[in-house]
Amino acid sequence: MNKIYLIIGLVICSISTFGQNKMAVYEKTLNIGGANNNAFIINILEADKKLVEKDWKKKLKEFGAKTSVKSEIFGDDATWSALGENTFDVYASVKDIEGAVELAVAIDLGGAFLNSAQHSDKAKAVSGMIEKFAVQTAIEAIQEMVKMEEKNLKELEKDQENLEKSKEKLEKSIKDNEALIEQAKKDIEQAKSDIEKNGKDQEEKKQEIEKQKKVVQETVAKEAAIKRSEEH
Repeated sequence: MNKIYLIIGLVICSISTFGQNKMAVYEKTLNIGGANNNAFIINILEADKKLVEKDWKKKLKEFGAKTSVKSEIFGDDATWSALGENTFDVYASVKDIEGAVELAVAIDLGGAFLNSAQHSDKAKAVSGMIEKFAVQTAIEAIQEMVKMEEKNLKELEKDQENLEKSKEKLEKSIKDNEALIEQAKKDIEQAKSDIEKNGKDQEEKKQEIEKQKKVVQETVAKEAAIKRSEEH
């Protein structure tokens, strides 16, 4: 189990490092927020669309925004000190792409959409926030995967334990049956010996019977002779 947690730690570290290098925010004009507007885009690794949508809604709640979902995730009247005291609206689209989930975020400051050319410092803050969100979401996705794999591992270990128990039972059954076979062999040899002895005993008994028959015949003859002598 400690080995598993070590692997988790290594994966999280690699995601954090990898995320800083590969999950970078870039800007592009997209059809978002009802028109072609500047958006901050990032490709989030490992995560799925549902997780990104769920976590982004939580992020909007952190900004105090009223959230609604139609074709886009809309955050109304959000506030964040990094963007000043005024409220702002947030439009976000989430879609699956090859090997990742694309999150596009457009921020309406009220009259203008946030972009690096006009709002350098604010754009950096938003880019940093989105990158941090992407890394945290990727880590969460990995942790969920680990939980699932741990569950699969436990099931496999249970299967292995059952197989080992089954093997022990089979081995015991073999030993028991081998003992029974060995005893049966001894019983058969004893029976054969007893049969042989029985045959000899029968022959001796037959001889005794023949002798006894002669004794009986002789005795009967003596009795007949005595009766005849009495008659004369």
